[in-house]
Amino acid sequence: MAPGLDFGTVRPRRLLEWGEEDGRCVLLRPRLGPSRLGRWAARVFDDPHYRIRLDDVGSLIWRACDGHTSMADIVGRMRERFGDRVEPADQRLAAFVRRMLKGRMAAI
Repeated sequence: MAPGLDFGTVRPRRLLEWGEEDGRCVLLRPRLGPSRLGRWAARVFDDPHYRIRLDDVGSLIWRACDGHTSMADIVGRMRERFGDRVEPADQRLAAFVRRMLKGRMAAI
């Protein structure tokens, strides 16, 4: 397992709105931040969001980040769906979650 995150107890949850295009997740990050002023100012733009398009693996992880599913369960789903393609799955998941936490796109 990857150091720093307890895969049995950590249950990441999404903080951004999102949708799907062609079976993959697209995260909607506010252009000017989540504050009331930022949301108001973003209305000036045609699209008030940056769109972050995830690949198949990222989409599986993002959907599982519901605040109820443990990282251990997510690793199991990754291995079941993608096999050796995602190995080392625990390190890959830990890196993904750390990036989401740092970018304030997910919480634990």
